[in-house]
Amino acid sequence: MRIYKGNPELVFRGKVAPWYGALSGIVCAAAAVLALQPGMPAVVPAAVLVVAAVALWPVVVRNRVELYGDRLEIVFGWGRTIIPYDHVRDVRRSAGAVVPDEFTGHVAAASTDAVYIDAPVDGDAVVSVLGNDHLVSELRRRAGLDAPSAPGQDGVE
Repeated sequence: MRIYKGNPELVFRGKVAPWYGALSGIVCAAAAVLALQPGMPAVVPAAVLVVAAVALWPVVVRNRVELYGDRLEIVFGWGRTIIPYDHVRDVRRSAGAVVPDEFTGHVAAASTDAVYIDAPVDGDAVVSVLGNDHLVSELRRRAGLDAPSAPGQDGVE
């Protein structure tokens, strides 16, 4: 297990779609309806609220992508995924469906407007942040995906 320390150079806050807030509201409404049922022990709706808070709240609070000098860290919910830039093969906006067919990694997106990070060594990732286009360009630059080609490789010298 790799443990890295240091302060991030750049932080992108996660985007949370309106449907996620609606889901949280539905859970709270369900707990309120349970609490109004005659004969319902008070512990049941309280347990529903506690379980929902443990499951839903961290995604709102811990939802960001941190860029360091040599790696990116995806913080989502209770987890943290670390991907060195030299493991990144591609970064692109994810259109329509959140995950591509070949996806075998981490979903850290609470929105369908997302960025797909192809990093098979560490597991691909799908993230959704405020400023997806800026994240794509910054990751492509840091991973060397937009590096100019060597003379003679593109037919121009």
